[in-house]
Amino acid sequence: MTENNSNEKEENEKTVTIKGVRTDLFKKVKDMAYQSGKTIGEITNRAYETLLSSAQGLNEISKSFQKGIQESNSLLISSLDELTVDAKEIVSEGKKVVFRNIRKLTLTSLDDTVIERYITGIYDVDELNVSGNFSKIKFLSKCTNIKKLNISQ
Repeated sequence: MTENNSNEKEENEKTVTIKGVRTDLFKKVKDMAYQSGKTIGEITNRAYETLLSSAQGLNEISKSFQKGIQESNSLLISSLDELTVDAKEIVSEGKKVVFRNIRKLTLTSLDDTVIERYITGIYDVDELNVSGNFSKIKFLSKCTNIKKLNISQ
């Protein structure tokens, strides 16, 4: 190995101390390393590589999602703590709507027509409250990653 490669290797493999790592997690990583015949450093480096790759992938998915919304001419309503919207408000916009990343979303007076013609999707909502006279199956087909759902007629 040349001196230049040796210096690069030393630079990439410095000792790093990380505060705040839970003991139970460290023990699991240590056990995993032992069982696989790898070092804790090798396992940890792979975990960091996977984390960074996943984060970059999620960023690309988010960009693709937003581009798709723009191209579909839908309105994107997102990143809110709480929102209440009546079916008349949705229809009055005359466009399809996407609701995304809302902590508490309340949709009132919905019917099958509003759901089919005006709601493209509802994504990543912690609490979704919905009222109206509609097919639950049609409505649920528009929903992804809803933590708590309350439906009333």
